Amino acid sequence: MPKLFFSKVIVVWKRTKFELDLESFGSLSAYERVTKDKPEVYERTLASHERQISSRKYLRERVFPNADFVFREEFEDLLKKKKYDLVISHGGDNHFTYVAHQVANIPLIGVNSDPFTSVGALLSYTAEELEKEVQQSFIGSEIEQWSLITTQIEYPDGTKVDTVPAVCELSIRNNSPDLTSRYWISYQGTKEEQKCSGLLVYTGAGSTGWISSCFPKKFPPFAKQEPYFHVYAREIRSKQTGYEFSLADFRALDEVEVISEMNGGIAVDSLTERHYSFPPYSKARFKLSNDTLSVVVPKGRGKTMQELPYEIEREKVNGTVIVQIKGRMESGPLDKITQTILDEMVAPERKHLIIDFSELRYISSLGIRMILDVKLSLQKKSKDVALVGVSSSIAQVFHLLGLSGAFQFFESRPEAFQYFEGKNKS
Repeated sequence: MPKLFFSKVIVVWKRTKFELDLESFGSLSAYERVTKDKPEVYERTLASHERQISSRKYLRERVFPNADFVFREEFEDLLKKKKYDLVISHGGDNHFTYVAHQVANIPLIGVNSDPFTSVGALLSYTAEELEKEVQQSFIGSEIEQWSLITTQIEYPDGTKVDTVPAVCELSIRNNSPDLTSRYWISYQGTKEEQKCSGLLVYTGAGSTGWISSCFPKKFPPFAKQEPYFHVYAREIRSKQTGYEFSLADFRALDEVEVISEMNGGIAVDSLTERHYSFPPYSKARFKLSNDTLSVVVPKGRGKTMQELPYEIEREKVNGTVIVQIKGRMESGPLDKITQTILDEMVAPERKHLIIDFSELRYISSLGIRMILDVKLSLQKKSKDVALVGVSSSIAQVFHLLGLSGAFQFFESRPEAFQYFEGKNKS
């Protein structure tokens, strides 16, 4: 995109968990007393808080010294009083969607407030990365137009409510998670009664989120700009063995209607502030919005999921295969990575594998599970795996999944080679 100069910028903070907990408990001494039996939790929460405060200070002092800075609770009122040409969401994915619901056509940037503990699939920059882009007038960035889903709920008394547009997904389910979600769903002349754990209606932005943990499913992730959305019924049930539903997992190009048969609710983007009642006989109509969300992102991130969000480079050094993965390992088309690695390791003389993450910017939990599957597959053949160049934010994802001890981590390739040489001698 050409150089851009934004003169009226607002940065929207997210309160840290530590700040919210402190407010809830009333004082620091009360907070420490409550968490005395879980010191590691308290220390982790405090450490994240300090990193986020540091990131706030960095944005205020070095990136946008002339901007307005507000917490999210104040944002909506201020937006009515002043005009801005750029909005910065500083927090995580959940905070990003909250801010996105209010920006209308103002360009939005997602800044990860704590990349050490959060991968931020919807977020484009850290504070330090954004500083470089501002200094270069965003010459290395572009604006994507993300698709949104609009929803109108019609209640039995005739009242109609338009929800906020969904950036990622809408969840339609029974208010009691232990009870089955029941409803009628209609699309292009086909109508079905369904019973399941809940219905997901999601965009390309949501296709690497909640839906990535649902199996089986027909579709891989798709680009955030695509002019359609998907519908998926979680754990759908039928009394007839082998019965196939037509509307349990499909791509929607037109309006989808759902009629409730439960005391249910509709949650937009998993936000408690965006939850709507969906009692029996209520109708909800979902369709692609005529409006889009303007999001500033790094150039070359890939306009479609067919343009893979990652690159693979490989080389061989004697009996060691080196596979370098660059870019983003999203929750979708990862089978190419798996197949590439296993194909390279077929030959019996290839005993060692180095996976280089030094230019990997993001990895989903599904991506890490895929790497674990590769390791376990090679382990059965007495072949070793080492990971090198793992950033602190990606290392934290391994930690959160309890997989830090499942791999050998090294800062560089030479260190990994030394490790393999030592194993060969022993």
